[in-house]
Amino acid sequence: MLSLAIAAIAIPFRRWLLARRAGPGRDEWGRPFSVQALAIGLGAALTLIHLTSGMGAPDHPSQSYDTIFHLNAVQWVIDTGNASPFEMTMTTPERSSNFYPTPWHAIVAIVVQLSGASITVATNATMLAVASLVWTVSCVFFARVLFGRSSLHTLLAGGFSATFGAFPAMLTWFGVLYPNLLAVSLLPIPLALLTAVVQRRPAFGLRVWTLIAVALASIGATALAHPNALFSLFVLGAPLLVVEIIGRVRRARPDRRARTAVAAIGAGVLVFAAIVYAFSRATTRDNAWLPTRNFPSAMREAITNTPIDLTAAWVVTVMVLVGAGIAILRPRLRWVVASWLLAALLYSIAIAWPVGPFRTAITGVWYNDSYRLAVLTPILAVPLAVLGTVTVAKWVLRASRRIARGGERREPTGRRVAIVVSSVGILAVGLSFLSVLADSTRFVGYRYALGPNSPMLSDREIEFFGTIQDLVPEDAVVAGNPWNGSSLVYAYTGRRTVFPHTGGAYPESYRDLASGLADLTPEACRTALDLGVTHILDFGDRFVFQNDDRAQTYEGLTNVQESDGIRRVAGAGDLALFEVDCT
Repeated sequence: MLSLAIAAIAIPFRRWLLARRAGPGRDEWGRPFSVQALAIGLGAALTLIHLTSGMGAPDHPSQSYDTIFHLNAVQWVIDTGNASPFEMTMTTPERSSNFYPTPWHAIVAIVVQLSGASITVATNATMLAVASLVWTVSCVFFARVLFGRSSLHTLLAGGFSATFGAFPAMLTWFGVLYPNLLAVSLLPIPLALLTAVVQRRPAFGLRVWTLIAVALASIGATALAHPNALFSLFVLGAPLLVVEIIGRVRRARPDRRARTAVAAIGAGVLVFAAIVYAFSRATTRDNAWLPTRNFPSAMREAITNTPIDLTAAWVVTVMVLVGAGIAILRPRLRWVVASWLLAALLYSIAIAWPVGPFRTAITGVWYNDSYRLAVLTPILAVPLAVLGTVTVAKWVLRASRRIARGGERREPTGRRVAIVVSSVGILAVGLSFLSVLADSTRFVGYRYALGPNSPMLSDREIEFFGTIQDLVPEDAVVAGNPWNGSSLVYAYTGRRTVFPHTGGAYPESYRDLASGLADLTPEACRTALDLGVTHILDFGDRFVFQNDDRAQTYEGLTNVQESDGIRRVAGAGDLALFEVDCT
């Protein structure tokens, strides 16, 4: 609705928003639009192929830790009608306000309400749409700003968007970090707009001040999707600003060079100080993500596009390295190489640097999580791969021309150019795609496999949720150990649960209930009456992380037995629904 409102306001003022045409044929419609649409279609189709190859049915949930929170958060948004990121108090019941990036959950909630699909199906559909369509659009948009209206560069950007195992595939099976997936998918857009503003590129017929306004809006939207995307933008955009400052000082007239340098350095220091302050305020303390590599191995993984055990991606890596070599020779593209290396450095620090203040100061805003940082390298690697492939195509064309003409330097025909260039592009994208297809089938297939021993939620447990809908009133409150997936009763049936996620800032009285309800201790019963708890849902001791001691803090809700005040209502084997009477 907000987008529609902004569009309605902007349309009457488009005369002042758009720059005058630079000349005939500069319209963004027609051929440029068709080529961009084709590129987006290509990238989206390839991404859908490698993601859906291992997912199974559309109603299979991701068998991962964060899925519990994200599915329940969608139900919470639907129930409360409140998707404000400043009021996500689902797992902080004592607080009146709490920040968490909720745009993802708001989008999925809208899909559920408009389609009538289950939360799981709507989540998977939204995930596929973001990973394939949003990400591809962002990559094509970025390439359009960097390389202009070239059809070849545009098509290659669409194709290469689907050839990196680190993103978007990794964030569809690790976590699953849905808000991060959305934020990183959007990130190339503010980076592209920042490039257009800083380098004064003629982009899409917009005036400079219009570009600035759009850039600020896109930065805000991306940061709202997940705040750490703002810090990613700080890091990836820093080389752009530095290179531009150096260039402006060099281009300044001799009598103004000193003044320009002082002003530029002063502005740079202020920006750097603001970024350092923001990092210091937002960083987290060192946590369970411990280094698992040595530093040279980590850098090699990042540069060769094989982070965290991904299959070696030699073809796309060669294209990226060739593109990096060419970009260094082009002043307006040097910053892309520097940003790519910075992204590789962040990943390497997170996964290889010893635990301590330095590591936390640098990567703490990403929780020192190498997975969250591995996904940044493709943002810059895609345009570098595009540049490298175009360069290789030119080399092949030059070599084929010399072979065909016996060394004579004659211009090739348009048909030969098209055949050679398209062959190189198809081979580069196609061979790279096979690598990511193998990884996605393996990792996504494992994460979305649904069977009797699935770690978070089994097929029997999902079937049991259907029984609960018939036995438990809509206003009931269900207690369960969130580590065994029972708390997903909220997302699957709409019945409220005391512990909607494994993590949270629960008051001490909730802990009394978690540890003592099976024994009907006075403290547990007092809390149960206060919260209106009517049932216990027990899915046994198969936990999402089997050897995590935190699951044992819910011993009063695990392996429950019938007793006075606890009556078994339904169940089979290790699945059981109990009615609780603390009176």
